[in-house]
Amino acid sequence: MAVVKHPTGNPTVLRQLRYGNVERVLQVLRRQGPSSRADVATATGLSRTTLSGIVGQLLADGVVTEEPAGPPSGRGRPVHRLTLNPRSAQAVGIEVGRERITVAIANAAHEVTASAGTHHAQRSGAREQAGAAMELLRDLAAREGIDLAGLGGVGIGTPGPGDTTDRRQAVADAVSEALDVPVLADNNTRLAALGEAIWGAARGAGDALHLTLSYGIGGGLVAGGLLFRGAQGAAGELGHISVDAEGPRCWCGGHGCLEQVAAVPALLRAAGRRSWERFTEAFAAGAGTERAVVDRAALAVGRALAAASSTANPRRIVLGGEVAELGPVFLGRVEGAFRRYTATRVHRGVELVPAALGERSGALGALALVFHESPLLAGYATAEAVAPQEDTAIHAS
Repeated sequence: MAVVKHPTGNPTVLRQLRYGNVERVLQVLRRQGPSSRADVATATGLSRTTLSGIVGQLLADGVVTEEPAGPPSGRGRPVHRLTLNPRSAQAVGIEVGRERITVAIANAAHEVTASAGTHHAQRSGAREQAGAAMELLRDLAAREGIDLAGLGGVGIGTPGPGDTTDRRQAVADAVSEALDVPVLADNNTRLAALGEAIWGAARGAGDALHLTLSYGIGGGLVAGGLLFRGAQGAAGELGHISVDAEGPRCWCGGHGCLEQVAAVPALLRAAGRRSWERFTEAFAAGAGTERAVVDRAALAVGRALAAASSTANPRRIVLGGEVAELGPVFLGRVEGAFRRYTATRVHRGVELVPAALGERSGALGALALVFHESPLLAGYATAEAVAPQEDTAIHAS
């Protein structure tokens, strides 16, 4: 067997290169979850030979596992997927929404092992909300036999613009104090975009735009599989795109914002209804007023998505929330307006689909935030921990 010296003659350079390549592989698995070797090669840019050596080492060290993704298709061999060892770490995602708290627990392999939700008082304080979330989490862990001692981090999603609000920070501080682990917090509708990108309707899209049409309107942009926040943390505020310059003044200071036309309160106001349940019943029955109100909202949503897509150029657009749940009629009207107001080269390759995660989207997005950004999970199985300690030469037979 010949020994080929590194061309620089510097073993430190080779170790750093090796460590960097191992870390790139681990980072893909942290962010994307279970992935085929081909997916990892594409994401990292590593050659087949280099990747094979790294994966072999990680498998031998028990850092990753590899299992068949399903039965073989045709005469080919079954596709295998690599994942971080499920026993290595756990993460918790919490959404404190308008009237509901949802928690979810997942292992390092991105397997969601448990989730639960409960209603809470809308006007309760941050500490009360954090306490309710902790009670729900501990009850869930006890019921499912999950040990929370090995948490790698907690993600929290709450309503409100930007990366942080006073209430969001107060909830995060209280949870961090209770669990003594890093806590990451962000806007819940933006996190829903990340959740759909990892587990839901935008999985595999890479670049996706998510819009939540509820009692408020928010959104999120995932670019290259990562959450895009923008310079001031305001990316994804699609509810405040102006769709009617002469429209009503919005709380944000603008006029004719999408939220003033297509959110639940706006639809109820336009139809003269007080109950969303009554509104949806009338719409389903074909009532003219409700149909007209929904048509107007769908047109506004389509135009807002067209404006956003002309800039972001997503591969997939995901619509969630109570208004999107009006069904195929609404979604069809939105898509028609979107394609009418978007250049062909932009909308030709775009899929517009309903959200898949329902009430869990924000909590699952908070989980994804932990996998992407938690300092503890990023430190788990680092390249320094798994790369060979003596790597002064490349051996070639």
